[in-house]
Formats: sequence, C-alpha cells, structure tokens
Amino acid sequence: MVKQNIPPQPQARAAPVSAPQQIAQQGVTTVQTRPTDINIPHSIDKIVPEVSLYRKLLDAEKKIDIFTARKINDLQENINKIPTKKEILRIFIFNTAENQPWQLNQGQQSNEEPTWNLRIEGRLVNDVDAEDPQRRKFSTFLNGISIDIQNDKSPQSQQQQPNQQDLNKENVIEWHEQTDPNAPKVEFDGLDVKRPGSQNIKTKITIQPKESPIKLITSNELSSLLGVNELTQHDAVYSIWQYIQFNNLQAPEDKRIINCDENLSKLFNVPRFNFRDLIELLSKHLSPKPPIEINYEIKVDKSSTLGETVIDVEVPFIDVSEQEYWKNESKKLLTENDESIKELNMKIILGIQALNNSNRKYQFYNLLTQDPVQFLKDFTQSHSELLKILSGDEGYNEDTVRRSEFYTDELLSENVDLLLKTNRI
Repeated sequence: MVKQNIPPQPQARAAPVSAPQQIAQQGVTTVQTRPTDINIPHSIDKIVPEVSLYRKLLDAEKKIDIFTARKINDLQENINKIPTKKEILRIFIFNTAENQPWQLNQGQQSNEEPTWNLRIEGRLVNDVDAEDPQRRKFSTFLNGISIDIQNDKSPQSQQQQPNQQDLNKENVIEWHEQTDPNAPKVEFDGLDVKRPGSQNIKTKITIQPKESPIKLITSNELSSLLGVNELTQHDAVYSIWQYIQFNNLQAPEDKRIINCDENLSKLFNVPRFNFRDLIELLSKHLSPKPPIEINYEIKVDKSSTLGETVIDVEVPFIDVSEQEYWKNESKKLLTENDESIKELNMKIILGIQALNNSNRKYQFYNLLTQDPVQFLKDFTQSHSELLKILSGDEGYNEDTVRRSEFYTDELLSENVDLLLKTNRI
C-alpha cells in the first residue's frame, strides 16, 4: 500500500481574547465602585500650596460634623420626650337619690328600698367633643381615688352590726391606677358608688392627680434658700450643687467634701458633708404633694346635687400630635439636603482623584528627567516584580517580601490596587 503524503492541516488559531473577556472567562466579575479617597498626599504641598487650605477645611468640617451630630442627638432626644402642656381638669362630685320617702306620693308605698348613688366624674375643659374616641378618659389623669364613707346609717349596716374593722373595710372604696403593663387597661370617665340609705351621710373623698415629673414640697428652710415652694428631687440636688459651686464650698483636699457656710449649716445641721449624702440630707426637707381632699355630704333630700361641688385641677396634657409633627419636621430637616451634599462630595472626590493622577504623572516625568537611565532601570525592576506577583509564586523572591523596604515602594499602592482588581488577593 502506497502511503500518500498528506500535508498537515493547518490548526485553527483561537481568536485573540481581550482583557475584559479574559477576566470574564476566569469567572471574575467586575463591580463598578465609586472612589472614596478624599486625602491628598503631602508630596503635592510643594507643587500646589493651596492644598493647606483644603486641609484646614477638612479640620473645620470635622468640628462641624461633631457639633452637628451632638445637636442631632439633642434634637432627637427632645423630640422623643413626649411634649406636655397644662390643661384644666374639671371634676364633678354629686349624688342622686331614688325611692326616698319624700319622693313617694302621700300614702304610697314602695317595695324598693331607698338608695343613693355617689358619682365622681371629670373631663378636660377644652373644645374636644365628648364623643371623640381619641379623647382621654378621666381615669388617665389620676393615680388613685379613695372614698371614705363616714357614719353609714344604712339599714343594711345597722342590721349586720359589723365590728369596727369590718365597717372600715366596707366603707372605704379605693381605686388605683393599674401598674402591671401586662394587665388590661381599664379607663373610665366616672366612678359610681351605690348604697341603700335614706339619711344624709358625710364622706371624705381623696383624689391623687397624676404628675410627671413628680414635684415635691420644700420645707420653709429650703424654700427660703432656693426661693421656690415645690420642685423635683433632681432640681433640688442641682440647685444645691450650683449654690456650692457659686460659693466655692468644696474642700481643696477632697472635692467630694462640702464645707457648709452659714446657710447650709442651718439647713442640714452639719458643719460639712460628703456630696454623696446630699440626697439623704435633702430628703428631710422634701415631702410629697398632698392629694386633693374633699369633705362631701351625700344628700338624700334632693334628687340630684349635680353642679354643687365642682373642682378645677391643673394637670399635664400629652399632645401626641405635636410630637409627630416635630418628628416629621426634623426628618425633613435632616434629609432634605442629603442629595446635594452627596453630589458635592462626589465632585470633591473626583477632583482629588484627578489631582492624584496628575501628581503621579508629574512625579514620573520629574524623576525621569533627573536620571533617565537609573529611573528606567528601577522602573523595569519594580514592574518585573509586579509581573511575578501576578503570575504566581514561581520565581518570586520570598526574602524580599520579608523586608520592610518592599512595603515602602512608591508603586506599592498601585500594585495592591491591581492585585485587588484581579482578585489575586
């Protein structure tokens, strides 16, 4: 068999692959990132003296940022505090009588026993409709109500003839605000007490309004020193501390020790004291505000006593709508200039990036003009080391990496950027 000489077929050459295609084939995804460096190298200072003004501007911006952050925190803290204002709570105390002997016609008899009903109700004196579901109930303004029924001569009490302890329990009606957060809230506009009886009865009604923060009554001695009749415990401590600082009463050897002057000696009856004991010393001169006490007589000789006993009490009113308004306004204030600030920051960053690029070109050509041969030799050696890094560990001098001189190379930052962009490190 004669073998034919078949010329070798030319192998198809692969089309050249561009750098982006090579990166894609290696499974490396490119992510477009924005530059964030706003620092200018000090090597530019000699070339562009105005850079010092930019650094001063950065220092001023840091101070402004710190001040602004502090003010924003103060603003948010004040907004989170529920704003309160004083409102007038009008309280009505009255009673009604039913099936009383004088209410029956002459000769008429009733199978129902005579009764009376004591009611305590209240509402704010404002323009809010009584049927408005958002209106606050009477009980939300109080911490508690106590009704002490004295000299109860109802037939039921006379028939049972209880001992004095049981009588006190039966004739004292109390309501206290629910303090358990898991318990269901019970709100009401009025409290009713209904009992059988046909004679007038004296009662003592105690009402404790809610107050926040809790203010205390000052003693005569403390009132003469501070000039106020009531204040919170925090304000009392702060006022005494201001008095101590103003009169320089701290001991030089230990600032915690307070040397009393004539006024503080009369107030606390001590020549000196430790500042940590101030609250205990002040507790003798601060007392809780007394509740509202009303001596009310239940009258059964009238069908109703509505309007005869009316009390106006000043109470703090929580305005939630105002709080929401200021929250929205502060949000607008903090976000309305965000886009413009971001745009200006991006212009600054791009300008600094262009300045850094121009500085690299300047440094390159400046070194090239000084000693072209040595510069090109160093430049070639530096880039050959970079190629070794990119190609792998083969032929790479590990001892060079251990030396500090390697990390002070001017082109090191560019080398690291290149390695990061190619996902080699």
